[in-house]
Amino acid sequence: MSSDTSGSIRGAIVGAFASRKRTLGFTLSPSLLWLLLLLMAPLTFMVVISFMSINDAYEIVWQPTMANYSGLFTGSGPFWETPFFHSLMLSYAIAGITTILCLVMAFPLAYFLARRGGRTFKVIIFLVLLPFFTMYLVRAYSWYLMFGPSGVINRTLLKIGILNGPIGLFNYGIPAIVVGLVHAYFPYMLLSLYASMEGLDFSLVEAARDLGASRTGTLRDVILPLTLPGIISGSLFVFVPALGAFITPRFLGQGKVLMVGQLIEGRITGQYAIDYGSAASMFIVVSIVVAFALAFRYVSIEELGGV
Repeated sequence: MSSDTSGSIRGAIVGAFASRKRTLGFTLSPSLLWLLLLLMAPLTFMVVISFMSINDAYEIVWQPTMANYSGLFTGSGPFWETPFFHSLMLSYAIAGITTILCLVMAFPLAYFLARRGGRTFKVIIFLVLLPFFTMYLVRAYSWYLMFGPSGVINRTLLKIGILNGPIGLFNYGIPAIVVGLVHAYFPYMLLSLYASMEGLDFSLVEAARDLGASRTGTLRDVILPLTLPGIISGSLFVFVPALGAFITPRFLGQGKVLMVGQLIEGRITGQYAIDYGSAASMFIVVSIVVAFALAFRYVSIEELGGV
């Protein structure tokens, strides 16, 4: 009797997985569930709250309004002088500069690693990833100690006699934030470029050189088109987190720079303005969606993954 029962149970299980669609459904269900719970549910809540308001009792007023969005660009002067617009444009600029610097520094190193490989690759990758063995907060604080009027950089230059006094370049502000962000997201760019260059047919590069192409021409006409997926994916992996960075600007800005992440955090923690924060966050979400849409226009999802 027990054998018949176990056999029927086994048959039911086998029958449930007999269809390819059912097998795919059972396989993807846990991932889709976590995706809905951890991503789509909070995002949907944020979208809804961006069209609501908060009363004096810090309660949500469930009446749709566009006041949150219009309030982002309302002030005593024109909209481009409002704190949100200024922080948003500054965040775009810092994220763009960070992405460009990571690309410029990572591209030749990724090319070198793709050509060499072996022990050299392992050593360099280990050194690049070594900072990731520590907490991000610790890495940000280490750069905090490096910058500033009495930071390690200024004190060292003063001690060896290069400077007569602390200079603003090594003070807290935009340069310090960019350095911190480049240090944080450089490995993402490097690994994306390396994944794209690893499958590059270097005989095409050698053929272009043999046919008289200059180094610049070979880079422009051969290497860059073939590594475009890695460039785009690496740029996304750097630009997107840099745009919403919070910890690094908090440490290395020291109140001199207000990026959009800091602005949102200040309004939420100081005034519980989750309606304002949700509306402001939607501009970041839309920016990310636009960035991915532009990326998918030129490369496929498989190419972005380095396949």
